[in-house]
Amino acid sequence: MKTLVKSLLRSHEIRRHTAAPADRLHPPTRPDPNGWFCVAFSDEVRPGTITTRPLMGGEVVVYRTPRGLLRAVRPRCPHLGAHLGVGSTLDGEEIVCPFHRFAFDPSGACVRTGYDLPPPKATLTQFPVCEANGSIYVWWHALGLAPQWQVPDFGMDDRQPFSHDTFDIAGHPQDVIENAFDWGHLPALHGLRDLVIEGTPVMGEPISTVTATARGTVMRQIRQSYTLTVIGLATIAARTRLPNGAGDLHVMLHATPTTLGRIHLRFGTKLELAGLPFLPERAARATAMPVARLLSAIAQRVASVDTGADLLMWHHQEHVEQPKLARGDGPIGRYRQWARQFYTDPTPPGGTATEATTVNGSAPVNGASIDERKADHSEV
Repeated sequence: MKTLVKSLLRSHEIRRHTAAPADRLHPPTRPDPNGWFCVAFSDEVRPGTITTRPLMGGEVVVYRTPRGLLRAVRPRCPHLGAHLGVGSTLDGEEIVCPFHRFAFDPSGACVRTGYDLPPPKATLTQFPVCEANGSIYVWWHALGLAPQWQVPDFGMDDRQPFSHDTFDIAGHPQDVIENAFDWGHLPALHGLRDLVIEGTPVMGEPISTVTATARGTVMRQIRQSYTLTVIGLATIAARTRLPNGAGDLHVMLHATPTTLGRIHLRFGTKLELAGLPFLPERAARATAMPVARLLSAIAQRVASVDTGADLLMWHHQEHVEQPKLARGDGPIGRYRQWARQFYTDPTPPGGTATEATTVNGSAPVNGASIDERKADHSEV
């Protein structure tokens, strides 16, 4: 196992060996869940930059204007279909398609063309986007419904980015997030000892919390406390309080569907120091941030060993719809019941195909019809 994990971390890919990845051995059939999905860490989309990310079988173009406005749009230019992630530029607050120099303002409206003539009534298809905890999220819903809940903000220091990695693996986000409630794997796979853990999902709520204390494999003599916040079927946010009030260690784990049966697993670590008590106050203020960044990079490498072991499990894991659960597993059954709220049922009993199993009711995004939004999502 250690050899496989080390190879994974060196190459950022799971090298081929005798076991086939899950999506090749077991054709994926489960649908993608609804919710907020991370498409980048904040430092990956700086002011004035445009990037393209895979999402739900298609792509989304994410950009940040020079003034800091964050937008996520469908790649297709409404003029003649050019891909806005290929050669587009930002002219002030407007994104400009390279094909005919059509420019679109932050609302998505076409405001000018390359012909110096009045622009057509054309708009970009925008997706709800938010930024919290050093991460950029895009909202996706199978029926195009507007966001029904918000990503919680943990009040992190935005000046300090996460040290992070991204892996392309076989898997499904529900199985990744299940890790927070699969307590039996913590001593077996990660070697945690003296584990005390509690917390179960609250039905109908999109956010769940788990608290734990344990002795780890790195610092065996120190009992550490953890708080895990589960955000939909997309994110596990972990916070560890450092001893003596020295600060907080934050770990973000994001599972984002890219194509059927594949996910991008984003994993980031950030150490926020309360101060450096061994230095004079002025020197401590000047050096706390650089020291924290260095230690964050080191912590990312250390934590990656544990995450790498999980990655190997997810990449080859076959989803068992009716598992033979045992005492000591943790509240996996309750978690799976809780997870149902994030899926759209195309033909619910006694209902129609336009109904959905969701957290709260809402109108379609931007007032578009359900059919229009379903078409949009099929290409994003």
